[in-house]
Parts: sequence; C-alpha cells; structure tokens
Amino acid sequence: MFQEQATPTVGTAEPEFALPSRPTFLQNIWKFIRRKPLGAFGFVIIGIMILMTAGFPTGHVGDLSLPDSPLGFELGRPWISRYHAEDKFFTADGRLSSYEGPSAAHWLGTEKAGRDIYARLVYGARRSLFVGLWALAVATAVGTAIGVVSGYFRGWVDTAVQRVMDALQSFPPLVALILIITINPLTSGPSLTMAAFALGLVGIPSVQRITRGVVLATREQQYVEAARVIGATDMRTMTYYILPNITASIIVVFSTGLGVVVLAEAALAFIVPQNVPQGPSWGLMLNEGRGVMLDHPGPAIASASFIALAVLGFNLAGDALRDVLDPRLRL
Repeated sequence: MFQEQATPTVGTAEPEFALPSRPTFLQNIWKFIRRKPLGAFGFVIIGIMILMTAGFPTGHVGDLSLPDSPLGFELGRPWISRYHAEDKFFTADGRLSSYEGPSAAHWLGTEKAGRDIYARLVYGARRSLFVGLWALAVATAVGTAIGVVSGYFRGWVDTAVQRVMDALQSFPPLVALILIITINPLTSGPSLTMAAFALGLVGIPSVQRITRGVVLATREQQYVEAARVIGATDMRTMTYYILPNITASIIVVFSTGLGVVVLAEAALAFIVPQNVPQGPSWGLMLNEGRGVMLDHPGPAIASASFIALAVLGFNLAGDALRDVLDPRLRL
C-alpha cells in the first residue's frame, strides 16, 4: 500500500497580518471632538481662559506671588488686553468716563471708576486661574497622599484618618474659608497666597475621600498582591504600583476641582471683599456692580458671565476626561 503524501502547493504564501497603524495626535483630537463635543467645548473655554492670562515676562524675577508672579517671574500685560486693568479714562471735557456703553474703544464699556471692563475681566482671569491652580495643587498633593496611605493600610489607620477628615468636613466649606482668611495668621493683611492656601486646605477632605475609594479597589488587584509576594515594601507598593494606576482619577479630580475653586474664589471676593486683596477680580466686580444692576447692568452681567463660563468649561472638560480615562466608561 502506498501512503499519500501531502505535496505543498506551489505559489501560495502564508497570509500576512499587519498591525493597524496607531492613530496620530490630530486623529485622536478629532475622535475626541466627535465623541465628546461638549468636552471639546469645555477645553475651548479653558484655552481662552489660559490665553487671557498669558503675557510677556517683564524680566523681574523674585518670590512666588499671586497673581502676576505665580512661577517666580513677573508676567506683563496680557496679550489680548488693550489696556491695563487700572487705567482710567476721561471724556473730552475732562470728566471721568463712568458707565460708558460698549464702543470701539471699550468693547464692554467702562465701570464706575472709568476703567475698561474687558481689561479688568482679562486680569481677573489671571487671578482666578492662578489662585485655582495653587489651591488645587495643595489640595491634590496633600489629599492624594492622605488618601493613598489611608486606603492602603486600612484598619485603625484608616479609621483615625477618616475621623479627622470628617471633623474638617463638619464645617461648611464657605464658612471655613471666611474664617481662615479673616483670622489670617500667616500674613499681616489680605493675601491671595493665603486665600489659595485656605481654598486648598478646605479641598483636602474631598480629594482624599475620592482617592481613598480608588485605592481601596486598586489594592485588591493581582499586581499589587504580586508586589507584596516578591517582597516590595509598603512605600514601594504605594509609589510604584498603586499611585501610577490611580493617576487618571487624580487628573479628573484636579480638572473638575478647578471650576469649584474658581467659583469659591469669586464667592469670597463677593461676600467678604474687605478680607481679600483689592484689584481686578470677577467676584469684586460682581460685588461692585450688584448695587447698580437696574441702571448699569453691564459690569455685573459681564463678570457673572465669565464666572459661569469658566465653571462650565472646567466641569465639561472634567466630565469628558473622566469618560476618556476611565476604562469602565469607554465604548
């Protein structure tokens, strides 16, 4: 008997499987815009707010201070502002140009002291954004550290930490803010740095509670158990295995928290204007304009609109980032 032998077919080749090409950066942006149009709108608002704060450095380098020296070097006049926030304008006969309507010279008109409303809104954006960034940096750094330690160790450590956080949250946030900036133990007068510190301190409990919840779920993952088995210390496990895997949640907390801080800073300036530094501020403009709303609504409407748009932008961007960065919400 003869055994049949399979003969290879001449001229045939194995099918080639090519990996799909990785989308480019612009393709990812377009995909994000199509899937999250509201999130894209939020990022546009944030981009405009950042542009409003940008200006050429003056060359003066010194201590960190808000709002014009947030990184140690002083920023000059914002690029998109035609005037300085404190420039006063007068009519042809020498009178103060108070409550002038919108015109080519003053796009949103002038306020009581004859200053350009648009210029003050631009400078107020620098104040709101940098105070928010400083405050969120403090709240996120401290709150994340506390949340990681509390969620990782659990037991009596977690119980003690959470009771302290509950005590801090027992005070209404706005009341706690007013109390801190009124007592003001670190400076002799009103200070934006103190206001940023107070906002960050009030935000720590919320940040740590969110971080703790994520850590409680992450510490049960197999890669964390494997790290313990191979002898990784608690510090190494938290630093190299848990913290990198909760970064997406931290980014979302930071982005959404900026809107809350911007609103809180404006609320402080509106409620207790005597306890915050004077200058171009959306909250101070709203406070000054509320008394003349019926006769001259321009300053109050302009400042309130900018506050609302900033909060809306950060919230929309934060929600979109959450949907993109959280694997459980991806389609």
